[in-house]
Amino acid sequence: MTIAEDDPRQPYEQAAETLRRDIRDAVIKPGTKVGSVRELASRFNISPTTVQKALGVLRDEGLLTTTGRGNYARDPKQVAAAGKAGNGADLSEVLRQLEHVTSQLSELRGRVERLEASRPGRADENQ
Repeated sequence: MTIAEDDPRQPYEQAAETLRRDIRDAVIKPGTKVGSVRELASRFNISPTTVQKALGVLRDEGLLTTTGRGNYARDPKQVAAAGKAGNGADLSEVLRQLEHVTSQLSELRGRVERLEASRPGRADENQ
């Protein structure tokens, strides 16, 4: 699917709308990847930066969660229920951010451990 040039909406808005529809219609099921930035850029024939902007819109709406491993669809019914709960939307955003930070921390921990293990003389320091 390509972005319609005669559509008055920005390309990122069109891509976000298509993905939003796919999530709400369960074409993209909750918990599954929506696709990599590269795959989505190819699918919509737009730049990766534009894809990132579209994904940001869906994250802000609570329809996506992002980890170090990609972007995953959330259940739109749960998102709607959280929005109706008042502060649930705020809690949902905090939980999304916490999940993202936890993922980044885990990735950084792995990097540090690999760097520490590869440091020359590492075995001598532990004695």
